[in-house]
Parts: sequence; C-alpha cells; structure tokens
Amino acid sequence: MARESFGTGGTAGWIAVESGDVAIQALLQYSATEALARPEPMATDTKQIPRSGDFAIGSVAKGSAYTETSGVNDYVSLIARKAGGVLRVAEEDLTDAGPDILATKRVGAARNMALFYDNGTIGTSAAENGTTVNWTSVYKALRTTNSASGVYQYTADTNYQAVSAATFAALGASGAYGALNTFVGKYEQSNFFDEAQGFIIAHPSFKALFRGLVDLNGRPIFNETAIIDGIQRSVLFDYPITWSLGARVSAVNTSAPTGNPLIVIGNREMFIKGMARLSPEIASPNPGFALQRARNGVGYLTDEALMKAAMRRGFVLGTENAFAILERT
Repeated sequence: MARESFGTGGTAGWIAVESGDVAIQALLQYSATEALARPEPMATDTKQIPRSGDFAIGSVAKGSAYTETSGVNDYVSLIARKAGGVLRVAEEDLTDAGPDILATKRVGAARNMALFYDNGTIGTSAAENGTTVNWTSVYKALRTTNSASGVYQYTADTNYQAVSAATFAALGASGAYGALNTFVGKYEQSNFFDEAQGFIIAHPSFKALFRGLVDLNGRPIFNETAIIDGIQRSVLFDYPITWSLGARVSAVNTSAPTGNPLIVIGNREMFIKGMARLSPEIASPNPGFALQRARNGVGYLTDEALMKAAMRRGFVLGTENAFAILERT
C-alpha cells in the first residue's frame, strides 16, 4: 500500500488515513462474529429487532372457526458500542523513507479489535454495562434466565455444558465423543435448528483435542480439510468451524482473554451484529482509522502524530434457544 498524503483538512486536525481494505480484511480474518453474524444497519445508537410470537396451527373442521393465536410479539435490542485506541507515532517515522508504519499498525489494530469483539460477543461472563462489558455475550446469555413468552423463554444453563479436561481425554460415549455429541444435540433439538444456517465457533486449542476423535463406529467426527463451497474448512459433525482466539471466558471485554476455552454452535440468522457509523473524522469503513499530525494537535510539543483506530458495533442473540455453548473446565 502506498504511503498516504496528508493535507490540513479534517475535523479538529484529524485526517482519515484508511484508503484500502487490508485492515478490514484483518478484522474479517480474525473475528468469527464479524465474519458470521447477520448484519443489521444502525442509524441510531439503539435498534429494535422484532420477533414474531407463536403462531398456533391446528385442524379446522368444515364450518368451524379457526383457533386464534395468542402468541405475543416482542423484540430484541441492538445497542451500538465503540471500541478503539490511539497510537503515537514520531513524525520522523512518517516522513523518512522506510517501512509503512501506519499500514502495519492498522493491521495490528484491526486484529486486536477483532479479538476484543469476539471476546465481548462470545465469552464475557459479566452483565452488559456499556463500559467494561459492551455486549451480552453468548456465554452470559446462555447462563441467564430469560422470561420472554412462548418459544423465546429460556432457563439458565439449559444449553450450557461444562466439560472437564479429563472427560475430553477419555474415549467413547463417556469421553470426548459423548460430550461433543451431547453438545451438538442441544442445538439440533431446538425449535430454531436449521442445518443450512448451523455454524460452530471454537477456540483453536480444541484442535488438538479434536484430532483423531471418532464416533462409536470408528468414524472421524472432525475433518480439517473439508471443502465447503470451494473453500477448505474444518468441520465437526459436518458443521463448519470458525476458529477464534477471543472464544475464552473473561470477566470483561479484552483482546487477550485467558479464561476457559469455549465452543459455540448456533443458527447464523439468530446471531446478529449491529453496523453503526463512526465519527465523521474517521474513514468510512468500519473499522476506521484517522491521523492527527503534530502541527494540528496534542503532539505538537513532542513532534508526534496520533493514529486513532475505532470500530462501532452492536450485538444480540435473536433467542438463546438457537445456541449452545461448551466450556472446557
């Protein structure tokens, strides 16, 4: 990527610097949620996604009245939250011939935003508060009771499964195969099961555990080289796997979680991300980047430019019943 040319425009001295798609590709490469979730454009901070209540169907005798449905319509809410950071760069590094520091830092920033987003949407264990916990994660949602009506009611831990390392080390129905078969079955027994929309997100530490696993008839349940739509993918029980380093339990949002690794299975249509706009001084792609040169801002006294990286996303599950999560304890 060629070096950017910098003018004097921009809001408060900030100049949009992202002109290519390398950083955006980095976000897609490292974030399972970004790659898989169904996008919902957001024109405001909050967007309500309607859900249809139960629609009762029954036999109707000739000349008889239809039974009226009593299902209650409701909605889930997307709330846009921002994540990002600022890096100081010496002006000399921008003007001297040499490596394109900004391009390198943009990719690094996009990678960490991807891990931050995945951890916040998959593995945070605390309640959403808008500061240290930006979104209600899959982990938190499936460990919490939801008293919504009809098919959207959910009791805490119904689709949660904790599996010890010792169980994973065992073979057969009482070991890894049995645990994973039970886990996948929680999704397959749901009213929201859809084989075509089914996906798995897993921490890559599970790769070593999956290799060599077979069912009770000796057939492999994990394939690292399956071809799906012309692309080589890993699959577990024929569900495509997207690996994510953010799929670990964490008390707060972080790009470097260290808690127990997780596996999620679910329906992509119920896995929803909100696409909100960034501030005007940041380049239009989301994530976006902007640069404030030393002549315009707080870096004037030290001859340093400031590069800002940001993403603004919402996240919500359409219903907890469309997902299951496994934690390796």
